[in-house]
Amino acid sequence: MSAIATYTLDEFVGDLRESFASHQDLVGRANAVAEVLQRLLQRGGWVQEMIDTKGYDGLPGATYTDDTYGHPAPGFHITCGAQKPGQTNAPHDHGQGWVVYGTYEGTIEQTRWACDYSNGVLVPNLVVKESFVQQPGDVAYFLPGEIHTTRNVAERSVVVRVESQKVATIWRHRYIPGGNTARASLGD
Repeated sequence: MSAIATYTLDEFVGDLRESFASHQDLVGRANAVAEVLQRLLQRGGWVQEMIDTKGYDGLPGATYTDDTYGHPAPGFHITCGAQKPGQTNAPHDHGQGWVVYGTYEGTIEQTRWACDYSNGVLVPNLVVKESFVQQPGDVAYFLPGEIHTTRNVAERSVVVRVESQKVATIWRHRYIPGGNTARASLGD
Protein backbone atom coordinates (compact mmCIF):
# COMPACT_ATOMS: atom_id res chain seq x y z
CA MET A 1 0.00 0.00 0.00
CA SER A 2 1.53 3.33 -1.04
CA ALA A 3 1.19 6.53 0.93
CA ILE A 4 -0.89 9.32 -0.56
CA ALA A 5 0.99 12.59 -0.87
CA THR A 6 -0.65 15.45 1.00
CA TYR A 7 -0.46 19.16 0.37
CA THR A 8 1.09 20.51 3.56
CA LEU A 9 0.50 23.95 5.04
CA ASP A 10 4.18 24.76 4.37
CA GLU A 11 3.79 23.84 0.68
CA PHE A 12 0.57 25.85 0.45
CA VAL A 13 2.25 28.90 2.02
CA GLY A 14 5.23 28.50 -0.35
CA ASP A 15 2.93 28.42 -3.37
CA LEU A 16 1.03 31.49 -2.12
CA ARG A 17 4.28 33.38 -1.58
CA GLU A 18 5.29 32.53 -5.15
CA SER A 19 1.90 33.83 -6.39
CA PHE A 20 2.42 37.16 -4.65
CA ALA A 21 6.06 37.43 -5.79
CA SER A 22 5.47 36.59 -9.45
CA HIS A 23 2.52 38.93 -10.14
CA GLN A 24 2.74 42.70 -9.69
CA ASP A 25 -0.83 43.52 -10.71
CA LEU A 26 -3.73 43.08 -8.32
CA VAL A 27 -5.92 40.88 -10.53
CA GLY A 28 -2.95 38.72 -11.55
CA ARG A 29 -2.16 38.11 -7.89
CA ALA A 30 -5.78 37.37 -7.00
CA ASN A 31 -6.06 34.89 -9.89
CA ALA A 32 -2.77 33.20 -8.96
CA VAL A 33 -3.83 32.91 -5.30
CA ALA A 34 -7.21 31.51 -6.41
CA GLU A 35 -5.41 28.83 -8.46
CA VAL A 36 -3.29 27.82 -5.46
CA LEU A 37 -6.38 27.66 -3.23
CA GLN A 38 -8.16 25.57 -5.88
CA ARG A 39 -5.25 23.11 -5.78
CA LEU A 40 -5.60 22.83 -1.99
CA LEU A 41 -9.35 22.21 -2.24
CA GLN A 42 -8.79 19.42 -4.79
CA ARG A 43 -6.05 17.70 -2.79
CA GLY A 44 -7.25 18.18 0.79
CA GLY A 45 -3.92 17.99 2.51
CA TRP A 46 -3.52 19.99 5.70
CA VAL A 47 -7.20 21.02 5.88
CA GLN A 48 -8.40 17.41 6.01
CA GLU A 49 -5.66 16.51 8.48
CA MET A 50 -6.81 19.36 10.72
CA ILE A 51 -10.44 18.18 10.56
CA ASP A 52 -9.40 14.58 11.24
CA THR A 53 -7.25 15.46 14.27
CA LYS A 54 -9.09 18.44 15.80
CA GLY A 55 -12.66 18.02 14.57
CA TYR A 56 -14.80 20.83 13.21
CA ASP A 57 -14.98 22.66 16.52
CA GLY A 58 -11.18 22.59 16.75
CA LEU A 59 -10.54 24.39 13.47
CA PRO A 60 -8.31 27.28 14.44
CA GLY A 61 -9.68 30.17 12.40
CA ALA A 62 -6.35 31.98 12.05
CA THR A 63 -3.79 29.60 10.59
CA TYR A 64 -0.91 31.67 9.22
CA THR A 65 0.16 35.29 8.65
CA ASP A 66 3.04 36.05 6.28
CA ASP A 67 5.60 38.71 7.14
CA THR A 68 6.90 39.36 3.61
CA TYR A 69 4.13 39.17 1.00
CA GLY A 70 0.64 40.62 0.75
CA HIS A 71 -1.41 43.53 -0.55
CA PRO A 72 -1.46 46.50 0.02
CA ALA A 73 1.35 45.69 2.47
CA PRO A 74 3.01 42.53 3.77
CA GLY A 75 0.81 40.28 5.85
CA PHE A 76 -1.29 37.89 3.74
CA HIS A 77 -3.36 35.81 6.13
CA ILE A 78 -4.83 32.30 5.93
CA THR A 79 -7.88 31.21 7.90
CA CYS A 80 -9.74 27.92 7.99
CA GLY A 81 -13.01 27.62 9.86
CA ALA A 82 -16.28 25.74 10.09
CA GLN A 83 -19.50 27.68 9.59
CA LYS A 84 -22.79 26.69 11.23
CA PRO A 85 -26.15 26.44 9.42
CA GLY A 86 -27.39 29.87 8.33
CA GLN A 87 -24.25 31.66 9.54
CA THR A 88 -24.02 34.97 7.69
CA ASN A 89 -22.53 38.44 7.95
CA ALA A 90 -23.52 42.00 7.09
CA PRO A 91 -22.56 43.41 3.69
CA HIS A 92 -18.92 44.52 3.92
CA ASP A 93 -15.84 45.32 1.92
CA HIS A 94 -12.21 44.49 2.66
CA GLY A 95 -10.90 48.04 2.39
CA GLN A 96 -7.69 48.17 0.35
CA GLY A 97 -7.28 44.41 0.71
CA TRP A 98 -8.93 41.50 -1.07
CA VAL A 99 -9.97 38.01 -0.03
CA VAL A 100 -10.13 34.67 -1.84
CA TYR A 101 -12.74 32.27 -0.45
CA GLY A 102 -12.54 28.51 -1.04
CA THR A 103 -15.24 26.05 -0.03
CA TYR A 104 -13.60 22.85 1.19
CA GLU A 105 -16.77 21.19 2.47
CA GLY A 106 -20.44 22.19 2.50
CA THR A 107 -21.96 25.05 0.54
CA ILE A 108 -21.87 28.82 0.93
CA GLU A 109 -23.77 31.54 -0.89
CA GLN A 110 -21.93 34.70 -1.88
CA THR A 111 -23.81 37.90 -2.69
CA ARG A 112 -22.17 40.87 -4.38
CA TRP A 113 -23.75 44.25 -3.71
CA ALA A 114 -23.63 47.46 -5.73
CA CYS A 115 -24.25 51.08 -4.80
CA ASP A 116 -27.24 52.60 -6.58
CA TYR A 117 -27.29 56.41 -6.80
CA SER A 118 -30.38 56.64 -9.04
CA ASN A 119 -32.52 58.14 -6.26
CA GLY A 120 -30.61 61.40 -6.65
CA VAL A 121 -29.32 61.32 -3.10
CA LEU A 122 -25.64 61.56 -2.27
CA VAL A 123 -25.91 58.47 -0.09
CA PRO A 124 -26.15 55.26 -2.12
CA ASN A 125 -28.74 52.55 -1.77
CA LEU A 126 -27.31 49.01 -1.63
CA VAL A 127 -28.76 46.62 -4.20
CA VAL A 128 -27.93 43.01 -4.96
CA LYS A 129 -25.68 42.79 -8.00
CA GLU A 130 -25.36 38.99 -8.14
CA SER A 131 -25.66 35.96 -5.94
CA PHE A 132 -23.99 32.60 -6.46
CA VAL A 133 -23.36 29.36 -4.61
CA GLN A 134 -19.91 27.95 -3.89
CA GLN A 135 -19.86 24.15 -3.75
CA PRO A 136 -16.90 22.11 -2.46
CA GLY A 137 -13.87 22.97 -4.58
CA ASP A 138 -15.22 26.34 -5.73
CA VAL A 139 -13.18 29.52 -5.31
CA ALA A 140 -14.19 33.18 -5.56
CA TYR A 141 -12.42 36.43 -4.77
CA PHE A 142 -13.51 39.93 -3.87
CA LEU A 143 -11.25 42.83 -4.85
CA PRO A 144 -10.70 46.10 -2.96
CA GLY A 145 -13.95 48.02 -2.55
CA GLU A 146 -16.24 45.16 -3.62
CA ILE A 147 -19.13 44.71 -1.21
CA HIS A 148 -20.34 41.21 -0.43
CA THR A 149 -21.96 38.88 2.11
CA THR A 150 -21.35 35.21 2.81
CA ARG A 151 -24.03 32.81 4.07
CA ASN A 152 -23.65 29.13 4.92
CA VAL A 153 -26.44 27.16 3.22
CA ALA A 154 -25.35 23.69 4.40
CA GLU A 155 -25.45 21.83 7.69
CA ARG A 156 -21.80 22.74 8.14
CA SER A 157 -19.29 24.30 5.76
CA VAL A 158 -15.52 24.48 5.96
CA VAL A 159 -14.14 27.60 4.31
CA VAL A 160 -10.50 28.45 3.67
CA ARG A 161 -9.81 32.17 3.19
CA VAL A 162 -6.67 33.83 1.93
CA GLU A 163 -6.74 37.51 2.86
CA SER A 164 -4.30 39.68 0.89
CA GLN A 165 -3.57 41.35 4.20
CA LYS A 166 -4.93 40.39 7.60
CA VAL A 167 -8.37 42.04 7.58
CA ALA A 168 -8.03 42.91 11.26
CA THR A 169 -5.20 45.32 10.34
CA ILE A 170 -6.94 47.44 7.67
CA TRP A 171 -9.81 49.93 7.57
CA ARG A 172 -12.98 48.64 5.93
CA HIS A 173 -16.74 49.22 5.89
CA ARG A 174 -19.88 47.37 6.97
CA TYR A 175 -23.06 48.42 5.20
CA ILE A 176 -26.70 48.48 6.27
CA PRO A 177 -28.99 47.51 3.36
CA GLY A 178 -32.02 49.77 3.19
CA GLY A 179 -30.47 52.09 5.74
CA ASN A 180 -28.21 53.90 3.27
CA THR A 181 -25.42 53.90 5.83
CA ALA A 182 -22.01 52.38 6.31
CA ARG A 183 -19.78 52.09 9.34
CA ALA A 184 -16.00 52.32 8.97
CA SER A 185 -13.89 50.21 11.29
CA LEU A 186 -10.40 48.89 11.71
CA GLY A 187 -10.60 45.13 11.33
CA ASP A 188 -13.96 44.01 12.74
